[in-house]
Amino acid sequence: MLNFPFVPDQNPADDDGLPGLSRKHRTWVALYSLENPAFDRRQILRENDVTEADLVRHMESWMQLQHRQK
Repeated sequence: MLNFPFVPDQNPADDDGLPGLSRKHRTWVALYSLENPAFDRRQILRENDVTEADLVRHMESWMQLQHRQK
C-alpha cells in the first residue's frame, strides 16, 4: 500500500464546494480516462464535471503524478 502524506490542494479554485473529489482530482480521473481512445471525450468531461480548461490547468500535476508512479 502506498503511503502519501495528506497535502490539501494549494489552489482554492479547485475546491468547488461539491462533496466528494476536488475539481483537481476529478480532472485527474478524466485525464486517466482520456488515455483510452475508445472513450468519448465529451462524455468523460460531462461525467466528471470538468472542462477543457480544467484539463489544461491540471495537466502538469497529472504528468508529475504519472512520472512519480513509474
